Amino acid sequence: MDLQLSVEQQLLDDSLRAMFGDHAGLDRARAMAGSIDRDLVTRLDDNGFLDVCAEAGPIEAILVAERASEAVAAAPIVARVLVGPLAGFTDLPPLVGLVGSADGLVRYAGHCDAYLVLDGDEARLASRDDVDVEPVQSRSAYPMGRVRVRRSESMGPGSGHPLRRAWQVGIAAETGAMSLAAVEFASRHVRDRHQFGRPIGSFQAVQHRLARSYSMAQATRWLARRGAWHHSDEYHTAAAATFACLTARETYDNTHQVVGGIGVTSEYGMTEWTMRLLALHAELGGRRAHARRVAQSRQRLG
Repeated sequence: MDLQLSVEQQLLDDSLRAMFGDHAGLDRARAMAGSIDRDLVTRLDDNGFLDVCAEAGPIEAILVAERASEAVAAAPIVARVLVGPLAGFTDLPPLVGLVGSADGLVRYAGHCDAYLVLDGDEARLASRDDVDVEPVQSRSAYPMGRVRVRRSESMGPGSGHPLRRAWQVGIAAETGAMSLAAVEFASRHVRDRHQFGRPIGSFQAVQHRLARSYSMAQATRWLARRGAWHHSDEYHTAAAATFACLTARETYDNTHQVVGGIGVTSEYGMTEWTMRLLALHAELGGRRAHARRVAQSRQRLG
C-alpha cells in the first residue's frame, strides 16, 4: 500500500499551504470572528480549488479540506469542496451550509448561499431565500444558528445516504487537521515555558498527553482519507467520524491541560481550534450516532 502523495498531489498541497498561509490563519480567524471570509472563498473559487474533487479526485479534495481546517479558515470550505461533491452534488454555489435537523445547530447559518439538508433518506437543497435562520450565540468560534427550511428541492430518492456518509468524512477531515494544529500550537508553548529550571515539555506527563493526541489526530487524518476514497461504504465513513469524535475530546482535554489556564483565553488563540473541535464532536448526533452506523453497516454484511 502506497501512502505517499503523488507528485501532483504534493504540488497541490504545497500550493494550498502557501495560499492559506498568506490568506488565512490564526490572526485572520480572530479578525473574522462571527463572520465569513468571502474574499478567501472567492480566491479558492477563482483558482479552481472548490471543484478539485470532480477534476482530480477525493484525495485532492481532502487535501484542500485539511489545509483549510488547520488554517481555521472562516468559511464552510469543507462542505463545498468535499462533502457536496462526495455526495454526488454538482453545480453548488461557493458557500454551502449543512443542516442535519430542524432543531440542530448549523455552522455558518445565515451566511451561506444554499443549504444541503439531510431529511431522513433524502437530501434536499434550499437556497438562502427559502430558509429562516435563528442566530444562536456560541463559544464554538463558528457563527451558529438554527435553520428552518420553508422550501427545498429534493436531490432524489435515497440521496440522504451519500450526504450523510460524505458529511462523516468531512467531520473526520476537519477534526484530524485541527487536532494536529492544536497539538502543534500547544507543543510550542511547552517548549518555551520553563518550570523547575527546564521546559515543561521535558516532563513525561506532558509528553504523554501530547503524544497521545498527536497519534490519534494522525489516525483520524488517515481514516478520513480512507473514508473519502471509500465514500460509498458507511463502515469506513462512520468509523472515521466515530474515531474523530474521540480525537476531538482527547485533543481538547490534553492540549488545555498542558498549557494550563492560558489555554481558555481568546488572547492565547488555541481555542480557535479546540472550540471548533467541540462543535464538530456534536454534529450528526455525535459519537454514539456514528458508532451505531458502524455497527449497522457490519450487521448488513452478515
